Amino acid sequence: MPAVNLDAEKIYVTKVGPAPPPYTMRIDYRLTQQGQTSPSFVLCGFGPSERDDKVIELKILSTPTEIFSPMKLHILNRYWLDRHDLSYPADPGPGDTEANVPEVPKALAYLLQSVANGLPNMAMTTLIAVAYALIFGLVGRINLAFGDFAALGGIVSIAAVLTMLALGSNSLALNLVLAALIGVGLAVLAGQVVEHLVFAPLAFRRGQSILIATVGVAAIMRELMRLLEGPENRWVPPIDAMPIPLVKAEGFIVNVTPMQIGVGLGATLLALLVARLMQVSEFGRRWRAISDDALMANLLGISSRGMLSQTFALASALAGLSGFIMTATYGGTDAYSGVLIGLKGLVAAVIGGIGSVQGALLGGLALGLFEMVWQAYLPIGDRDVAVMVVMVVMLIFRPGGFLGYAETGPRQV
Repeated sequence: MPAVNLDAEKIYVTKVGPAPPPYTMRIDYRLTQQGQTSPSFVLCGFGPSERDDKVIELKILSTPTEIFSPMKLHILNRYWLDRHDLSYPADPGPGDTEANVPEVPKALAYLLQSVANGLPNMAMTTLIAVAYALIFGLVGRINLAFGDFAALGGIVSIAAVLTMLALGSNSLALNLVLAALIGVGLAVLAGQVVEHLVFAPLAFRRGQSILIATVGVAAIMRELMRLLEGPENRWVPPIDAMPIPLVKAEGFIVNVTPMQIGVGLGATLLALLVARLMQVSEFGRRWRAISDDALMANLLGISSRGMLSQTFALASALAGLSGFIMTATYGGTDAYSGVLIGLKGLVAAVIGGIGSVQGALLGGLALGLFEMVWQAYLPIGDRDVAVMVVMVVMLIFRPGGFLGYAETGPRQV
């Protein structure tokens, strides 16, 4: 807007929202010139840059009085938007700054915005925590590659969405469903390969060989994904990212997007469904039988090997879905993005009581809320360090977690 209104004394953005094709967004603002304030707006459309088709740039721009010519757009992109020595007005953020929403104290507004921003991360952490709990609760072993299964699901989801867009599909629902199915399916396939070749031969043995083996699996998967993905990250357009104003505080608008709400509620409901499945289904009864006494369960006709394969498939699906959430929410992922989310999932499983599906769900929610509060009021750069400190404290004072075993001594894994 400063480039469009060079003689403006002040520009105050009042609303950012969607616009009809071929535009992408509409920005309404108040313009002060020569002491007079009047409303105005711009319509913006974006697309791949002619210099680099992996870079998105401004492709069409309209004001109430004109549609910018290709030459004007080139000058605007090249000599204004690409410059780093210009001083731009502060970005007010998306949403309607004059929306008719309740006003709350600023500290509460920051907390609510932090909660909204943290919903996808909490969803991913909870799903991977449940995956850890399913495997550990069955055989008392940890698969440290679940974070890389999530990265695989995310990368495959990106490829699926970009392929659908290249084929001309404009159906948001169809693109999301296919991306989720393909991403989760490939994660399950990778999980079955790892389970058959690496995990199953070592799962029922003593010692820590399984931990070392899964670290190796994670390193191999990471390198393969890096080679397949290439040197550059791939990104998809934002999905359902238009903000919905909730409350405001001194000009600060708390916004939430449909995608944040969807993944937060969807992942929580799915984790609750898995917990319920473990309680009432035939699969859950067989899982609990192997967990309680594998030898007796085998004598009664329940195959430990078969249950491990089925459980690994379910856990891999949850991890792959976590990767899909990463892509759908943030627009991209890479070969190394699963490292931290996998580690946080393990922390959540430990906090809740590793081996307990209900505990993993509780641990994921608790860790997510802890991160939300921390990033609202404390330096966000120290957040991940604080998460690890929480895990250390839990291991010292309650190694069994919220719903795990009660004894204070270390458990043989």
